[in-house]
Amino acid sequence: MSGDPHLELGESLPRFLSHWLAACFGHFLMVLLPLITDWAHVKNATWPSWWSLLLFAASTSLVAAIINANLPVTPREMIKSVALGFALNATIVMLRLA
Repeated sequence: MSGDPHLELGESLPRFLSHWLAACFGHFLMVLLPLITDWAHVKNATWPSWWSLLLFAASTSLVAAIINANLPVTPREMIKSVALGFALNATIVMLRLA
């Protein structure tokens, strides 16, 4: 391990889980931000089922966690994981439209 040992968890399950949670957060942002921005205009907003959203975010965020599992757990790398989760969701949405 190089660098500050307090910032790195090692290539272990906690590092993988931290990147996975960050990617899930990015995935949720892609789903929830449009609903929040239209909150005042939509009186009967339909929120996605929590369990289907959670399963979808968990499965797609596995890809982001596998890609980023070798990165240290720093704020910069966590933002990269959030952005990757956001991008994976956007890619899946675009593939559904095609």
